[in-house]
Amino acid sequence: MRFHYGAVPEDPDFFPEAEGWSAIREPGPWMLQLMALPVAAILLLLSAGLLYLVFPGELFLNTSSPGVISIPIWPFLFISILIIPVHELLHAICHPGWGLSSNSVIGLWLSRALFYANYEGPMSRNRFLLIFTMPYLVLSLLPIPLIALAGGFGWTSDTVLALAYVSLVGGVLACGDVVGFWLVISQIPGSAIVRNKGWKTYWRPGE
Repeated sequence: MRFHYGAVPEDPDFFPEAEGWSAIREPGPWMLQLMALPVAAILLLLSAGLLYLVFPGELFLNTSSPGVISIPIWPFLFISILIIPVHELLHAICHPGWGLSSNSVIGLWLSRALFYANYEGPMSRNRFLLIFTMPYLVLSLLPIPLIALAGGFGWTSDTVLALAYVSLVGGVLACGDVVGFWLVISQIPGSAIVRNKGWKTYWRPGE
């Protein structure tokens, strides 16, 4: 795994058009983030609705003011900072080689306000889709059944609240991944091979 500051690096040895790869239609970084805003709102509402179904009611009752929960701010600031690199690492562990290959790049593109995980090599389309979905599955969806089982685990209210916060923030952070997932699944056949060159995504028929 490598770390990179700046734009998504382009493999200088990969010449997609000359090698028979086709580019998909996809927006640039700023347009992607604009497209992702309504998706973020939908994912936030979805997480909130699922949490409402499983959230332990006793947390609202065992407080000095019924219906009001006192939330310590520092743990949630810590979660807010930590969840972004965790999100990218979850992308990376789905890369070929589990993210340990030198082809896996974790980067920060500060001028575009983007963290990213990129793989400089070919992979199947379905593995590419798994890379998009893994952070949402782990950070946004997994905490929900854990919260539902919190009573059996004997967890404190702070632990449950932290899991709920991870679910909400994890859902919002997945908004760009959802857009990317749709762009890929709507334009690339299931049997295809996918490869990135910098920001651009290319595909060709599988062998």
